[in-house]
Amino acid sequence: MRSRTPRRIHVDDRDYRWVVRLHDSAHVDVRVWLDGPGGPYRPLVATRRFDDPWLHYGVLLTAPPERIGEVFQLEPVKPALIADLIRAALAAGWRPEEKGAALVLAEDSEE
Repeated sequence: MRSRTPRRIHVDDRDYRWVVRLHDSAHVDVRVWLDGPGGPYRPLVATRRFDDPWLHYGVLLTAPPERIGEVFQLEPVKPALIADLIRAALAAGWRPEEKGAALVLAEDSEE
């Protein structure tokens, strides 16, 4: 799962861009930043669990369908999740218009 081109999203009257990059075999990094002139701005980075179905193809075929969701996180990163991450980061004090080091949300954060 890799997003090569930054995607745009509009959340609460502001424009952002976001990309998804592979972190390891079970996680992806989501990077979000404010879109506009004057950047680069302070990004937001969140590591999310994602079990690539191609890496677990055999197990997924043989596992009982009702149990797959208990073991694997197969839901891809979607714009709704990005909007939720942005809102959670803003509530936690992220100021995307400032310059500086990335705000890193904890891996176990489920916002």
